[in-house]
Amino acid sequence: MLEPQEITSTADQAAQFLSSALGPAPRVAVVLGTGWDGLDGPYEVTAEVDCAGVPGMHDPGVMSHAGKIKVIETGGGPLLVQEGRVHCYEGYSTLEASFPVWAYAAMGIEVLVSTSAVGGLNPAYTPGNVVIIADHIFMWGSDPLIGVSPDEARDRFMPSGEFYPERAQDWLKSCLPPTLETEKANYVFNTGPSFETDAEATLLRLCGADVVGMSVPIEAIVARYLGIGFAAVCCVSNTIIPMRSAASGGAGEVIETVRRTVAGMEGFLDRIAAVDMIG
Repeated sequence: MLEPQEITSTADQAAQFLSSALGPAPRVAVVLGTGWDGLDGPYEVTAEVDCAGVPGMHDPGVMSHAGKIKVIETGGGPLLVQEGRVHCYEGYSTLEASFPVWAYAAMGIEVLVSTSAVGGLNPAYTPGNVVIIADHIFMWGSDPLIGVSPDEARDRFMPSGEFYPERAQDWLKSCLPPTLETEKANYVFNTGPSFETDAEATLLRLCGADVVGMSVPIEAIVARYLGIGFAAVCCVSNTIIPMRSAASGGAGEVIETVRRTVAGMEGFLDRIAAVDMIG
């Protein structure tokens, strides 16, 4: 198990490994979550490693998460792509699940874009809708910074705002196809793997959540702490309120819904690699 006191040294080891295997780090990295796995298919891969071979990282054990880190050549330049992620429901701590962010910061990555599938709590959403994350609710599960040694250059007690800066939201929207309708959403974190009950979904909606998922906020917290620009876009794979699409097909239905939506996002990765969010 990765211990908080080891996080900096392990991240340095991972960064050295990745730099040796992949070459100079691009400015931008993208995490492809559930159902987003085909997005990088058309691009030339210039270097590739398995996550399981990187110090501190692990091989994901769920469908559509290949567990590879690649550098691809896009129309906008080189882009680092993480195909899949590990989740807390696989038995990992929030520190372990968010560890790649530490490694990318040590490599010199400046911007991280996170993608995922989410369940819809806002009754206006239908499966296949795309949402850009504007804020999150993280009250269930351990904060990924618990136990991390104090650093004079960083503040563990981060102000509540600006985990998803509006500028970053607008930048990410500009990278999506102009014909694709998007909404801004509040994301609530649940460790999973079980989906929410009717009562839990009602409670979360009353708390102001629009979507629920099992990944993005822990990456956002670590990115903010480490000073990496961060933005997240998610696809509503099933709706929980109302119960008209309660993922009756389980994980397979979730994946296929997202894949159908992602198939229409031609040029998204090119624009992510080319657009300069951070000036």
